[in-house]
Amino acid sequence: MAYAIAKWQTASTIGLISLVPNDNQISFDLQNALQFLKNENISQFQKMKAITTQGGKWYYLPFNKEVVQLVLAANDYNQENVEMLFNSINAKIFDHNPTTPQSITIQQKQNIYNLLIYFDSAHGKEPKQIQQILQTLDNTKQTVQQNIEKLINNKEQLLNIEVQSLELDNSSQVFLSSAQELHRKERMKKLKTRLIIGSIILFGLAISFYIVFG
Repeated sequence: MAYAIAKWQTASTIGLISLVPNDNQISFDLQNALQFLKNENISQFQKMKAITTQGGKWYYLPFNKEVVQLVLAANDYNQENVEMLFNSINAKIFDHNPTTPQSITIQQKQNIYNLLIYFDSAHGKEPKQIQQILQTLDNTKQTVQQNIEKLINNKEQLLNIEVQSLELDNSSQVFLSSAQELHRKERMKKLKTRLIIGSIILFGLAISFYIVFG
């Protein structure tokens, strides 16, 4: 099984993903299919069609007015499952974006490869079975994503609590330092007052002593 996306008017391949890596026969087979499509009048909104080649059947579906998607499948492969594969790739890989891709990224290739593995292993299964399994996978993926988001939010909340605790601790330290400094100043002020009073008393006693004994 293989997937390709190409400009049909020029028969130029944008990307090819095959379950058999570096298969020159599939590349050659794809070029023959594209040469055939080059002479076809393809409408952007036409339904899926197929070309029979030596490698099997190349199902093709317009991606936009200049680009076509192709899937190579066995001759006895269920056509509805091929349509489901196209829909899955459009939704999950290209997000229904009709803009012509200049290339397929490594991540997109890996995701398409995974879809090809799944649909190839589902050969012979009814479309309803595949749809149910895909829906289950999507729901599981959403649940995992939601759990990850909850973990991230919980971590952010814990971080905020830690920051607030640290700020409160710092505020407490500042308050304690300020209180200690104020207490020290008050003690110094009282000590100065006592020294002044003591000096005045000593000065008064000295004068009295001088008057009495002088």
